[in-house]
Amino acid sequence: MTEEEKDTDLGNLFRNKLEENEMVAGSDLTGRFMRRLDRREFLRFNPARFNIWYLAAAAAGLTVAGILFFTSPRNRAEVPGNQIPQPEMTAVAVNKDETDSRQNDSTTPEVTETKTASATVKAEAAPGGVTDRPGAINTPAGAAENDITVKSIGQNAASEPLTSAPTAFIKASVRTGCVPLHVRFTSPGTEGFTTVWSFGDGGSSSVNNPDYIYDLPGIYEVTLTVTDTRGRLGRATIKIEAWARPKASFEISQNNQLNDDDKVLFINLSSGAVQFLWNFGDGTFSTLSDPSYKYRQPGRYDVTLTAYSENGCADSLTINDVFTDKASFIRFPNAFMPNTGGPTGGYYNQLTDMDNQVFHPVASGIASYNLKIYSKAGLMVFESSDMEIGWDGYYKGQICSPGVYVWKLRGTYRNGQQIVMAGDVILLNY
Repeated sequence: MTEEEKDTDLGNLFRNKLEENEMVAGSDLTGRFMRRLDRREFLRFNPARFNIWYLAAAAAGLTVAGILFFTSPRNRAEVPGNQIPQPEMTAVAVNKDETDSRQNDSTTPEVTETKTASATVKAEAAPGGVTDRPGAINTPAGAAENDITVKSIGQNAASEPLTSAPTAFIKASVRTGCVPLHVRFTSPGTEGFTTVWSFGDGGSSSVNNPDYIYDLPGIYEVTLTVTDTRGRLGRATIKIEAWARPKASFEISQNNQLNDDDKVLFINLSSGAVQFLWNFGDGTFSTLSDPSYKYRQPGRYDVTLTAYSENGCADSLTINDVFTDKASFIRFPNAFMPNTGGPTGGYYNQLTDMDNQVFHPVASGIASYNLKIYSKAGLMVFESSDMEIGWDGYYKGQICSPGVYVWKLRGTYRNGQQIVMAGDVILLNY
């Protein structure tokens, strides 16, 4: 029996039993009866009214939607443990290895490392782009090598151009040469960057294109460090080789031709040399180490010996008028290291200047003498007309900067021959 049939029978029963009786239902009975009818209507399936079936359908829909939402791949935790995933992407392009010495200008920076947080990184490759491996940065064919476009895949994806670290490159006017070796360094493309040079012998500079003098022989590694405005570094190195100069020296064992058969003997005392060139002063030359030579007629002859090292570095010594006064000569050193304790006034002798702290000549047979020394800028830093006083490396009480200085000598020998000489001297690092 259905619910409707039961309700019909109940209604008939009430009508049969109570049709002749008059009853007045109380307010409490009516309320309970209406609530019971409302519950029955709520549980009955009726598309026209809101009931339990609508509520069940809504709950089922919400359950399915929740399951689909929480099982979606984009909402899964991608970070292990208790780490909090970072939504932002960071891409860093750096130079992997410090740029070494290169002989051409075509060197370009190399992107060697890309770091990301929790976002996926890829490069937008134009047609013809090359990918080395999955996840690697694709370099578009023909694109600028210093520019990388990085895109974050996911929410708030955006493209951002990144520039690579600065590229350091060194050009040197010479790579090898004889001391004192003057080198002009340049670094193309570093305008606006901070540059620091290390010259390999303790010297340094922050000038973009410095000049430097190597006063001692050796192989030096020059390093340039470039820093851009973001603090990223680029480095380059080259090697400079400074060759030692030989020392030319000789003596004359006999300088008087007693008769037509006598020869003048030249004794070579040079060091660091492998080849020699003698000029006997009469248009005759010799490449022997210790030659002997016969002059055909008396006269004034200035003999010059030039000594060459295996690298082609040269030094020369001239003795003037070899037949008049064998002991007349003057020679200057090519370097000295001043005393850093203060000026000494330039006074010296062979015992007190064993450490070569005063620039002075070694001479004999000198009648008059005037020595002047100039800086490369043309400033005269020393003058003396007394051979007993040399230059101690000071100017107005202050020690001069290391580097090359120019000296000029005027004077006469005892035989009346005039002397005009000039040369360079290196004030060594102290």
